[in-house]
Amino acid sequence: MKIMFCHDTSEVAQKALDQALEYFSCQKPEVILVTVIEDPLDASLVNEEIYDRLTKEIREKQHKIAEEISSKGFEVDALIATGDPRSMIMEAVEKTSPDVVVIGKRGSGSVKEIVLGSVSAYVIRHLSVPVMVMPV
Repeated sequence: MKIMFCHDTSEVAQKALDQALEYFSCQKPEVILVTVIEDPLDASLVNEEIYDRLTKEIREKQHKIAEEISSKGFEVDALIATGDPRSMIMEAVEKTSPDVVVIGKRGSGSVKEIVLGSVSAYVIRHLSVPVMVMPV
């Protein structure tokens, strides 16, 4: 079994990941950890430096998360994509063919949705594989 977990390195995503790993622990599936770094909206030099620093921090966080998953006995493949999270998740699913996609109810986006985050709502509507939304 292969599960893809969408993780934006937020606390909400980490709680959702912990719940999902506990849920799937007896099956010990291969875990595909996907983190999407959104493109910066402003291309000024100062913002590029901030973006580069944040990108480095996200990569380091994802690496630590992947190590934690591995230490729990799961095989893990960590992927980082840059662009629109909805599109990048769709591409990752096409390339890796997971059996199920797991995503947190809401991530760390700047605009919070009332019921579901915009990315999780999009993924539910557009993926052809089962999607498990963790209700953190």
